[in-house]
Order: sequence, then C-alpha cells, then structure tokens
Amino acid sequence: MSNRETCPGCAAVFDSRRALVRSGVPMFFNAITPRHVQMQVRCPNCGHRFAASELRLFGVLSPEGLRWVLVGILALCVLLVFVLPPR
Repeated sequence: MSNRETCPGCAAVFDSRRALVRSGVPMFFNAITPRHVQMQVRCPNCGHRFAASELRLFGVLSPEGLRWVLVGILALCVLLVFVLPPR
C-alpha cells in the first residue's frame, strides 16, 4: 500500500514511507511522544522537510489513531488486573 504525499515546497508527489525521516524519535515511539512531535518526511525532489499528513501505520491507522489504540489497550490491561481474581 502506497501513501502518497505532496510536497508543499515544490508540489512533487512521492511515497511517504520511503521519504520518512527518523529524526530522534523511532516510529514505534510515535504513540507516546508529545503531539507536537510528528513523523517528518523529506521531499526527494527539493529536500524540504515537513510533517507527514497522509502516512498511515499498518496501512489504516493515523498516528493519532494508533495513540488511541494503545491507550485503550493499556486501560484494558489495568482493568483486567483489578477484575481478574488472584491465584
């Protein structure tokens, strides 16, 4: 699945997965990083760096969606700790 991104600098269209910049924050930490830290892409045509708007994780989830999935899983785990009987 291809995630097409358009550069705001030169209007070039490119695959955002191949142009992903891993600047300090690995992709799997994206769900727990602050909201202002976003996945950045670099335009292969002009080199302009900007926040990816079309990039999807696992093909369907936006970074915000992944954040909510992880929060839901964490809440479910905490709930199960209190609900399940001790052995």
